[in-house]
Amino acid sequence: MVLTGSVYSKSIDVDTWLSVVYPDRSNKSGPPKVAYMLHGSTGNSTNWVQNTLLPLYAQEYNVVFIMPEVGNTWYRNIKDRGSYFTYIADELPELVYKMFRVSMERENVAIMGNSMGAYGALKCALARPDQYWLCGAFSTACVGIRAYLAELRQQKDAIENPNMRSVFGPELACEDSDDLLKLAEKAAQNPLNPSIYMTIGANDFLYEANIQFSDSLKELPLDFTFESWSGGHDWHFWNQSLKSILDKYF
Repeated sequence: MVLTGSVYSKSIDVDTWLSVVYPDRSNKSGPPKVAYMLHGSTGNSTNWVQNTLLPLYAQEYNVVFIMPEVGNTWYRNIKDRGSYFTYIADELPELVYKMFRVSMERENVAIMGNSMGAYGALKCALARPDQYWLCGAFSTACVGIRAYLAELRQQKDAIENPNMRSVFGPELACEDSDDLLKLAEKAAQNPLNPSIYMTIGANDFLYEANIQFSDSLKELPLDFTFESWSGGHDWHFWNQSLKSILDKYF
């Protein structure tokens, strides 16, 4: 079952789109697990349904897939625009539970994403380790967000990515809550942490940054798995990554 509609979010003060794929529970024993699927910077709530075999995977692996929409906001609480991180991490699970009565138990809840969505998934999982048992991050963008924002500041008026000023402010300031490595270092001190599964295509323009980031995570006491194979920054690779994480963990 595939449902698409809008819900009102107090955190961002708008009606925002939401897609949900629900398996036919009559073919399975036990309640389905839940996976929040986050979209990339140019994406929307329908991407995972339209571009992957996710509807088939929902049935095969007995998973409810929840796909919210936040625009090009980097899953961040943005002054005068909306609290997008709060919406995804705190408000959305409550909304979904009220509508669909899916599990909110940590051992049943995963969060995943592609590109900007992978950044968002890691940010949520590392900042809220008590909420998710699994995080999937495919072709993660801005793994070194602090260095990237510093690079953009040097460009001054001719900034190559002007949207980042609307997200991080005119000074392109990076807080520890934006920095994935800082979040990982803090989470590593917590005895309860999600399993993290990251992938990157060998032909992806983010390959080197993801390799460096994965090397840093491997130094921390986290349940961390990193895999790479031939592929680019595209839906062929992200569908393979989704199938891979489902095979390994579901």
